[in-house]
Amino acid sequence: MELPEVTFFSDFYFWFNTETKKEYYATPLYFYKADFHLDTENKLRDVYYKETEITDNGLKHPATLYFPFHEKFGLMLLRFLNADLSNYEMANKTFFYAYGFEILRNLDKYYKFELSNNYGSNEDYLKAITKIFEDLQENLIDLQQELIKAVTYIYNLNNNKELEKYTYTERYAVYLIKRIGKLHTYYKNDFVMRDSYSKKYQEFSNKNEYDILESLHTKNMFLSMSDTHKSNDLSSVCYAILDELSKTPNYPIKKCQNCGMYFIPTSKVDEIYCDYPKENSKSCRGLGAFQSYTERLKQNKAMGEYRRTYQQKFMQVKKNKELSKDFEIWKKQAKEKIKLMKNSKLTENEVFEWILNNK
Repeated sequence: MELPEVTFFSDFYFWFNTETKKEYYATPLYFYKADFHLDTENKLRDVYYKETEITDNGLKHPATLYFPFHEKFGLMLLRFLNADLSNYEMANKTFFYAYGFEILRNLDKYYKFELSNNYGSNEDYLKAITKIFEDLQENLIDLQQELIKAVTYIYNLNNNKELEKYTYTERYAVYLIKRIGKLHTYYKNDFVMRDSYSKKYQEFSNKNEYDILESLHTKNMFLSMSDTHKSNDLSSVCYAILDELSKTPNYPIKKCQNCGMYFIPTSKVDEIYCDYPKENSKSCRGLGAFQSYTERLKQNKAMGEYRRTYQQKFMQVKKNKELSKDFEIWKKQAKEKIKLMKNSKLTENEVFEWILNNK
């Protein structure tokens, strides 16, 4: 496969593996360090990588890009949807720390800038990058809002009943055809290098052609192809990711009902809470379920009284094991009453009175 003439290390590359639900990217963001030493013999092992990300062991196309990052499929788009773009510090903390600033070089055709691979000092680097962000801040905010608008339609986050029966792909197509937003303009700066199974070369290079054919034939194997994208335009990158996501069934973008952040469910497609860790180290999935449960207890006096009485009896049993038999009988009866209430065969007041009279 013929590579573009552009210097590899100056551009942002990304590709997808939808089978394993991973996306890969190679970014030269580490070249922006003020004091940088490149050890080519050790394949950049002394380069500082993001501490929280996993790197893939082995070469990927383009061959000069060592150890690309890989993360959950769609995570880059999610990070941008959730990014705080109010100032450079927060934008860097919530998004650019992971992907670098080269993805902004072609965001605005009228605004051109170059990034140095060796800034004189950290202060010079910070000054230069902050200016780039501030010059493009309005463009970034507009792009984020446009993508939120597109995602809201494609994944029907407003629960529009008229859209419910249509798939992500169908909504995505109509969104582009009808030009509901600006999404249809975001594909222009995406250079796609078609996969010719070049990534499989190292895996099968030691086998002859008939060994490979026999392996594919007897094991009924399918070697999926994965095109590599090169783009220095964040809008084109997000377009390509959203395009690939929309083709993936049962892999929706949701909006967390607790914190409002965009997420992709990890287990069930009907999840309503994200699993992003918050400052207290708990996720909304854990907090949201507890808060919802607490709110239900507050709103239903029978359930609230049941929980209080349950806790009291439980503590009594811990102090006196002889009460355990009576506790089990009460618990079974109480659950039966609650089940009847949920099935509208008993009223909330009737269950509340029963619990009060059977303490």
